[in-house]
Amino acid sequence: MDAIREWFRNIIGSDHFRAYLIALLIIIATIIISRLCTVLLRKLLRRDDSPLPSASIIVNILRICVWLAGISFMLSSCFNIDMSAIFAALGVGGIAISLGLQQTLQNFFGGLQVTLMKIIIPGEHIIVGTTQGIVKDVNWRQTTLIDFDGSEHIIPNSLISSDEIIKIDPTALVSTPLTLNYSGNDMNGYLRALEDAAKKAVEPLAKLAKDPWILVTSINEDALDATLRFVLNEPEKVRECRDAALRAIAPLTESPSITVKQSS
Repeated sequence: MDAIREWFRNIIGSDHFRAYLIALLIIIATIIISRLCTVLLRKLLRRDDSPLPSASIIVNILRICVWLAGISFMLSSCFNIDMSAIFAALGVGGIAISLGLQQTLQNFFGGLQVTLMKIIIPGEHIIVGTTQGIVKDVNWRQTTLIDFDGSEHIIPNSLISSDEIIKIDPTALVSTPLTLNYSGNDMNGYLRALEDAAKKAVEPLAKLAKDPWILVTSINEDALDATLRFVLNEPEKVRECRDAALRAIAPLTESPSITVKQSS
């Protein structure tokens, strides 16, 4: 037993043990500080008067900075590692690293650009190329959109920062689910007729930012599940224009068997 006690005292009293213990405490402190800063920053970003949008890329940058500071302090204070030499070496090898991570860096700086300049903000309805939806988040690599059917679209930040972005006021978007009892042979012609009828009914009431279009979501044995959508320049006329579009569509069905489920 005396030998075990002596061995234990030697371990505890050694400089290596103290260095590893302090390093462990620094890591624990870094974890706590990182989480506290993350929670505090998220709360600040969610405030209405926040100058920055609540995108996760900002939180991730703060988390990376906290961890870099904690690790640098641990290595220099516990293991006497010269961090300035490491940073200098990273600077020399930065060209090779940037070439190898060119696409990743483009996505990172693209996300940083659209976030800091508030080009897009989570919650906005945007159109990028052929993809449209509500911005869910912007992180260090990609922007996530949620379309009207609940599907997620992952778009690289480099495309967001370089392509044309069309913003649409969500309140001016009219989206109404339809169930059409259709059994004909020309589905495209049938849907075009409905779209044209809706357009003619809405145009006298409000200016259209995007013409009506019908998206078929599923095909059953004797029915089509679809959604009628159009975008107005005048959000205050959404209800009136939705009513006019549905009234125009109803007479064009082959029989009085159209079922309309109006969304609120």
